Amino acid sequence: MQKYIKIIAWFIVILYLTLTPAGDIPKLSLLSIPYFDKVVHFTMYLVMSLLLAGYFHQFKKYSSQKILLINALLLIFIGGLLEILQYELPINRDCSWGDFAANTTGAITGTLIYLYWLKNTFVGKWLS
Repeated sequence: MQKYIKIIAWFIVILYLTLTPAGDIPKLSLLSIPYFDKVVHFTMYLVMSLLLAGYFHQFKKYSSQKILLINALLLIFIGGLLEILQYELPINRDCSWGDFAANTTGAITGTLIYLYWLKNTFVGKWLS
């Protein structure tokens, strides 16, 4: 159950940060750093990728490669869907290819890190 809580909590963080109306976002000095939002997008999806990979890895009837491919594709789909929602919903947010690229890069990087851990360390057992 704890794995579900971590995944759900992190997904709520992603939803909040992605779909909060632009006027409701606090003005922080970090936000003025060029491309800082891309670092945030990358990090959100990297963490989610690691959490989901750990969850999916428990399904032993599928190969690790298949599980991790599903993991990456699911997160790429979610990242794209949330960018489209930013465009469609009246929340004064922009749909951005740069954000989608950062989401995708974070998801793939997290997946590759998890695959490396599975093959080279005991961390994969700890995460799953």
